[in-house]
Amino acid sequence: MKRQHSARGDTIIEVVMAVAMFSMLAIGIMALMNSGIAMAQRSLELTLVRQQIDSQAEMLRYIHDKSSQAGSSFATLWGAMKGRTIDHANSLLNVNRCPEAMPSGGFALAPSKNTFQLITNKYELSPTYAKISTARNPISQGISIQLVRVEGGRAYDAYIQACWMSVGTDRPMTTGTIVRMYDTAV
Repeated sequence: MKRQHSARGDTIIEVVMAVAMFSMLAIGIMALMNSGIAMAQRSLELTLVRQQIDSQAEMLRYIHDKSSQAGSSFATLWGAMKGRTIDHANSLLNVNRCPEAMPSGGFALAPSKNTFQLITNKYELSPTYAKISTARNPISQGISIQLVRVEGGRAYDAYIQACWMSVGTDRPMTTGTIVRMYDTAV
């Protein structure tokens, strides 16, 4: 006598295979979403850092423009910045680690009531993105300016650079710009 098998349900192996395939698909989709979110966060960080660099450049230009007024606090501040002039800037771009201290001759600027504050020795690595903390005692978190006098010219190049660790990367993010300021009092 022949025995008939009924095909009423899935075997345990079929169920385990279906669960395993669904799990792999879910993990793959979550990894893809995570990398997309990390890319969006890096893009936001870069935009915020560019705004910080632009504000440093604008403060530099403003101080430079107002420094021609003899006896003003801006003339004193411009003189202090020129006193930190170096021969050549140390590039932070394409480094393996962000510096833990302000680069040689480096400084940053922070707004302070009716003037600006020169930050020379308050530097730390940024916990999020490179910025200037605007607390009572401002600290540069990954942003530095190096002032270099142009050879044979009456100008200064300000190398404004930023370095910070971002999500999903093993190397730091870096960006920078150069602002040239012509000095008639050189």
